[in-house]
Amino acid sequence: MTRTQPHPDVDISSAPSRTHSEALRQHEQRGVVLDGEAARYEAVANRYSLARLLSFVGGAVLIANGVVQRAQLGAHPLAQIASGLVFWLGFAVAVVLHARTITAQTRTRTRRQVHTRHALRLSGAFAQLPFDGAALLPRDHPYARDIDLVGHASLFQRIEVTHTRDGERTLASWLGRAAPAEVIALRQAAVRELRARPEFREDLEAAAGMPGEHKLDPSGVEVLARLPAVFAERAWLRAVVVILPVCTVSLALASSFGLSPGGLWLLPSACQLALLGLFAKPAHRAIDVIAAKLPVFEAFEQLLLLVERSRFESPQLIALSQRIAIDGQPPSSHLARLSRWAGFAELRQNPIFHIVANAFVLWDLQVLWGIERFVRDVGARSGEWFAALGELEALASLATLAADDPGAVFPEVVPADEGFAAVGIGHPLLLPSARVENDLALRGPGTALVVTGSNMAGKSTLLRSVGQNLALALCGGPVIAEQMRVPLLRLRASMRAEDSLESGASYFHAELEKLKTVVADAEAAPPIFFLLDELLRGTNARARHLGGKAVLMHLIERRGTGLCATHDIELAGLEHQYPERIANVHFTDVVVDGEMRFDYKLRPGIVRTSNALRLLAMAGIDVPEQDRDAYAIDAPSTAAHEPVHEPAKEAR
Repeated sequence: MTRTQPHPDVDISSAPSRTHSEALRQHEQRGVVLDGEAARYEAVANRYSLARLLSFVGGAVLIANGVVQRAQLGAHPLAQIASGLVFWLGFAVAVVLHARTITAQTRTRTRRQVHTRHALRLSGAFAQLPFDGAALLPRDHPYARDIDLVGHASLFQRIEVTHTRDGERTLASWLGRAAPAEVIALRQAAVRELRARPEFREDLEAAAGMPGEHKLDPSGVEVLARLPAVFAERAWLRAVVVILPVCTVSLALASSFGLSPGGLWLLPSACQLALLGLFAKPAHRAIDVIAAKLPVFEAFEQLLLLVERSRFESPQLIALSQRIAIDGQPPSSHLARLSRWAGFAELRQNPIFHIVANAFVLWDLQVLWGIERFVRDVGARSGEWFAALGELEALASLATLAADDPGAVFPEVVPADEGFAAVGIGHPLLLPSARVENDLALRGPGTALVVTGSNMAGKSTLLRSVGQNLALALCGGPVIAEQMRVPLLRLRASMRAEDSLESGASYFHAELEKLKTVVADAEAAPPIFFLLDELLRGTNARARHLGGKAVLMHLIERRGTGLCATHDIELAGLEHQYPERIANVHFTDVVVDGEMRFDYKLRPGIVRTSNALRLLAMAGIDVPEQDRDAYAIDAPSTAAHEPVHEPAKEAR
């Protein structure tokens, strides 16, 4: 394939200035700095913890000694008691400072984890990250598993920096479906802005807290909104929960000063206990939900607060920040209310406090009323907060790829009737040092490239490189290429098929089912961009050739465009029948000093060698010489080919 000329509208100036190794080194260095900060916070926290212990014990000893002296000697040791109270005041201060230090230490460790995850991505170890998105797209998705879009060691696992359930769903959804041209343009502008704001992207990840086994899930708010309201239709109850605690506390104070009969306050207290028994079930149900979700609510509050305080320039980000406001009020203020009530609900963990608080102020009903007021003011509208945060996280994921990969540029997205062209296209999952870049171009709808080549030479990798970059481009993200022009087509692929003993499906049957979805989609508009790898490999050579030819021509005649990788050399003969529609390209291997090597470079024309017999020989299986002679295509390749480079094995 000849190298295509740069398209005048392709953005090649947007590549990040720092190299891949510089990006990795910056994350590692930042991690070391944060480790030091966390260690310092831990040392300070230990000192505050010791101060808490000493001040509490010292105060207790002084006060106890003063009380004993007063009881035994009749003296008034006010100095000792006052000193003890000062010690306890110091204890209270130490508690506050200790809590703040622990919070700062936790935030520092959270930021450390952010840089650890980025270092894993940049070092090629992203498969160790916990979320791969395998369950986010259906198993029968038309291309997701064929091109490693989701699942273990997938594109999703490589780029996602989401911490919320909505964020991971949004990112997977975007990758799994082409967006309209105007949406792609808006997202590209937003991704460009976020690429230039690494501090904001770090803050966005850190605000969500430490990653757990699951993403942050806002379903607790939805559950609260669905619970039957207790106070809405009971005006008398709203009055009672205000008046009755005032009466109980007032009478208790009056009794302690001898201003009223000693047990009079027990009467309103008994009424409160009866009310608590009457509404115990709905109160406990709501309190159980909110108490369990306290860390989640606090994390969402921090995320929303970050968005509120940020000033954006791109239309997409401005629209997202506007969507999260309700009645002109910032969402963090609403969620802060819910977090406070969740904190109050958590005080049930102290049984003595809980019993006393219920007896005097109807604690559980006060919390329930606060929750219902939140639901009344916000209700189901809070779903817009979490959807907007999810979109922001998806944009941040695309921006992270754009910022940290030196091979990332923004593609030009063109109408469906234009051709596809890529200069220096590379595989997004490979390290820059391991990539072998290739150029390829398709004239437009109704054209295809037939890719032939030796085993392990790079055919499937090329198809997945194209597929993943197309998925990125059509959702508004960057691509790994020097330049790329992408028509607005629908991506479809048949590269993997799975047989099943349980369903009785053979490999051939499974492949037919996969191809059926590709062929059926070819009738609709816009046209499809297909990626086909070894068509009908589950049947005999003759049927494979005839069937492969029929499938390829069916797609081309319906204005489909794409790549078909095959070992079927006869299929490459279609170029002579349809020179305006089909072109041949190939990968090959060479033998240097008796060793088989690959350079993974795409060349024009049909492959003239095969390494199948050599691979058999390397496995200890010799083919008789007379049979080998009959297999002329397996003639050893030599250094007569173009110069060979030896990229890392991962480049396959």
